[in-house]
Amino acid sequence: MYVPSLQEAVNRYATSLAVPSMLEKLHPRTRGNPGNAGALAPAIVLTSVSAFEGFVEEFLALVAAHRNQSFGQIAKLVSMNNPTVRVFDEKLRQVLAWGDGTSWKTLFSVNVWKPPAIGDSSWIGKQTLSWADTEAHADGWMQVRHCLTHGLARGFRSEVWPGPLRGTVAASSVLRPRSNGKHSLSVHGAESCAHIYRVCAQRLADEAASFIGHPALDWSKVPDFKL
Repeated sequence: MYVPSLQEAVNRYATSLAVPSMLEKLHPRTRGNPGNAGALAPAIVLTSVSAFEGFVEEFLALVAAHRNQSFGQIAKLVSMNNPTVRVFDEKLRQVLAWGDGTSWKTLFSVNVWKPPAIGDSSWIGKQTLSWADTEAHADGWMQVRHCLTHGLARGFRSEVWPGPLRGTVAASSVLRPRSNGKHSLSVHGAESCAHIYRVCAQRLADEAASFIGHPALDWSKVPDFKL
């Protein structure tokens, strides 16, 4: 049976990330109320996370097929809702039985924007995340996505975000704190979200491709959200 290359999943991921990449470039980057442009940040989160979810489902199915798993096994493997970075990692460990990847995870790092604390300068700083931190941040951004999808928050103004709909990581953990228990989602936060999922998609996919002896994947056409 012919099994498509893992590169096919990467190529489609590039297509699905085109929209959030274009949305990012539309933001005026001016201080103060961005007006209607405030809707760009939640739109970037929604589209970039959904792109990751689609990539994970397809990539896992292809990896399993290359490992000669049956259609039933593949269907069970990709039967999941809203996979995060943590879930992608767990599913790959399940199908490949390759251990926990401690060696490369110890050396892993990714830079993201750091939301200023209440009373701090409005200038956004940067922070470097370890693998464990990155998984936690990705969980937080998935909670942001849930809140936006289910109408629990709008994302274009400061507001109170509800607690976790699943797990223990709250949406507020990755958002900018405001007064009165409110938090806000800025374009910087949206970029961090998209960047985290994009970087982790590549790292986990590259490790999987190498593990099964597949040719190196080409990510040159996949949009990134470099800070």
